[in-house]
Amino acid sequence: MQKHLFILFTGLFLLTSVGKADDRRFSVWNKNEVLIRPWKKVLIDVAEKIQYTNEKNAVDIYYGELFLSHIPVKWFEYGGGFRVLKANLYPGWIQENRSMLIANFSEIYKKFGFKYSNRLEYRSFDNSANHFRYRQEFKIDFPSLTSWGMQFYTSEESFYKLNGIGLHLARFYGGLSVVQIEHFKLKLYYALEKYKLIDNWNTGDIAGLNLIFDL
Repeated sequence: MQKHLFILFTGLFLLTSVGKADDRRFSVWNKNEVLIRPWKKVLIDVAEKIQYTNEKNAVDIYYGELFLSHIPVKWFEYGGGFRVLKANLYPGWIQENRSMLIANFSEIYKKFGFKYSNRLEYRSFDNSANHFRYRQEFKIDFPSLTSWGMQFYTSEESFYKLNGIGLHLARFYGGLSVVQIEHFKLKLYYALEKYKLIDNWNTGDIAGLNLIFDL
């Protein structure tokens, strides 16, 4: 396990150096998440996230969110949530309040896990135009490598503004679930990000760490 972690952190360090060398945006994300199951088919998901970027050499975004979802069958989940987000747009911060509806589909086939996630958002800002946005993600979990659940995964997510702009953000992830035990998960990942500014598409790199506590 130590060998795998050393290789992964070395790769993240190299990505940081590359991001600084060619002026591409490089971000470090940390998400801490708590899952609560008050009833068998009901899930409460509480999370906080902090995003640091080398563009500003400071925290760029942080948010807290709450989701309530129902899982009537093992392959389907639906629900809603709310997020309060602060974005660092120099010279000041702006707040976004985001209401969300989700519908997720999942399946396991020959030890591979497949998940297709859908989210409809209404984004409300302090001093910007409010709008609806649709986010979709397709994720593949590969078979476990160890008895404690170490496994690789990959995913793609894209965001579409429903105010005439259309696709404006896409990310491609490669990650490693380092530990997956009964009440705890630790995930590390890298993501290639493509984001649209006016009529130009720019590229960014993301290194992330997720801690998930399942109560």
